[in-house]
Amino acid sequence: MKLVKTIVIIVFAASAVLYGLGAAREQGRKDETLPTLTSDREVLEIPCDYTQQQLLEGLSAYDETDGDLTGQILTGSMSRFIETGDCDLTYVVFDSANQAATLTRRIRFTDYTSPRFSLSQPLVYRVGEGSYQETMSRIGAADPLDGDLTEWITQSASDVSYSRAGSYTMTLEVVNSFGDSVQQAFPIHVLSEEQQALTIELSQAILYVSQGSDVEEEELVSGVWDAQGTPVERDLVQVESSVDTHTPGTYEVHYTVRDAQGRSGETWLIVVVE
Repeated sequence: MKLVKTIVIIVFAASAVLYGLGAAREQGRKDETLPTLTSDREVLEIPCDYTQQQLLEGLSAYDETDGDLTGQILTGSMSRFIETGDCDLTYVVFDSANQAATLTRRIRFTDYTSPRFSLSQPLVYRVGEGSYQETMSRIGAADPLDGDLTEWITQSASDVSYSRAGSYTMTLEVVNSFGDSVQQAFPIHVLSEEQQALTIELSQAILYVSQGSDVEEEELVSGVWDAQGTPVERDLVQVESSVDTHTPGTYEVHYTVRDAQGRSGETWLIVVVE
């Protein structure tokens, strides 16, 4: 029994010595230097259609043991907007000992615009022909960073009745992945069959313009047709506009037409002054 105890003690002591030697050797090999990650600018200005290379502009990384690590810098995810068009991006780099250095800097998208809505055709219906689903199928949204945002559109208010002639409003909202939220009130017009005997076709149903810009409302009429698809003279179209391009807001342009047979038609263009 004493012999067994003696052997156990010897093995334990030898193990302890070997562990100590290994720990000392490992301590001697341990990299005590940390990498550094620096930027030559506080704010990086880039276009919305940026490249990975542009995200890394002005960065450098160095480690006393490994040397230059600039080519190994990684990008993380962007934050939500701090201000419209500005967000923060965190970078990280690792040395050969798997030690990390991080840096966060401001990113500014120089050509960013908030999400904009689109319309495939005017929100004008004959009594009984419109519906919520039909209206939503005509509306889209997009921005320069996320692209298509149509699935993110939500309705926040509506007083629309598709079964009665009249003018109504549906309010929609869309938010992109950076937290930029846009709300837009859409006028919706429900007309009697007599008011829609002729169809006025517009080249676009919603128009975004900058404050102070000119709007050529007449140029947006692409054609006029009767119920059989026969063209009607475009010169018969009358235009009534409420647009004030000096004041940001949402406006409408009202187009009406009446031919020699007394048939009439009307439609509306939505103009958003930014």
